[in-house]
Amino acid sequence: MSLTQEQIEKIIFKLSKVSLKNEEKTLKNMNNILKYMELLQEVDTENVDPTNSVINKENILREDEIKDCEIKTELLKCSKQKIVNNSIVISNIMK
Repeated sequence: MSLTQEQIEKIIFKLSKVSLKNEEKTLKNMNNILKYMELLQEVDTENVDPTNSVINKENILREDEIKDCEIKTELLKCSKQKIVNNSIVISNIMK
């Protein structure tokens, strides 16, 4: 499938609003793109599953587990700030 100069101008001027600085080069490039698309249409994809990636991706993250922290009280003792309900109290930073 090849495009004529008229078809190229219609596509470029009316649809994409791209200016033609080098019409001959643009025509050649677009025809090459169309030839490549034709080549891709010849590929047999009958038994090929659709995919959005060429690499196998799987979730490698572990499930979240809630664990008791035995050193929490020891860590809180290290703070010079006031401790209330096992939390460090800080001064109001938003005014």
